[in-house]
Amino acid sequence: MKMKYVKVVITASCSLVLILAFFMIRELIDHKQVDKQIEESTIKETTPPKKEIPDWAKEYDRRVRTEPAEMMVTEYGDFYYAPFPKPFPRDEIANRDIEEEITTDTNQVILKGYYYEKR
Repeated sequence: MKMKYVKVVITASCSLVLILAFFMIRELIDHKQVDKQIEESTIKETTPPKKEIPDWAKEYDRRVRTEPAEMMVTEYGDFYYAPFPKPFPRDEIANRDIEEEITTDTNQVILKGYYYEKR
């Protein structure tokens, strides 16, 4: 009699643990889906649709990202784009791609892979 009672209690507790585990996992999955929906709706609300951006703005953005600027103005002078850069000693070059500072001795600046020189 006692053995049968122990088996029933063990079976009932295992079933209860499995049911609780099932509902906990289901709640976690539902919670992640709700978070994903909130994130997607936030992105959609804050990002303007592509068709609302005028053509001139698209072209301007493309040129800014792909073409060098004509001139770079700094507190140490103006640097002009140099399609064929002159060789300078290393201490006279500031590479802004790796966050080097421009000083009074700088004669050449590298920015986004383009070379700018003082005239």
